[in-house]
Amino acid sequence: MDENKLTIILDGEEVMCDILFTHFSEQYEKNYVVFQFSDRDEISAAVFVETENGEGFFEDVQTEEEWEMLDELLENYLGDDSEEDDQDDDDALDDERA
Repeated sequence: MDENKLTIILDGEEVMCDILFTHFSEQYEKNYVVFQFSDRDEISAAVFVETENGEGFFEDVQTEEEWEMLDELLENYLGDDSEEDDQDDDDALDDERA
């Protein structure tokens, strides 16, 4: 299995995603996974919760402050190519919050 890919269940369908990066936040004491859906230009994020057996599961990002932190990390990851690109990235994460 490719370590940079993951499969999630979205609306009852398996969807492949490319992991862009992971981040541990000392402030929130959580592990985050930021990923892009393989079949569309949509970026999202989730909290990874590791279980005792070394596996884990995903939870939704809970607060606006967490989303703002992830937006900033995503901007840094993608680079500041242009104002338009930054707005598109923000819009993609905004869609996930709705």
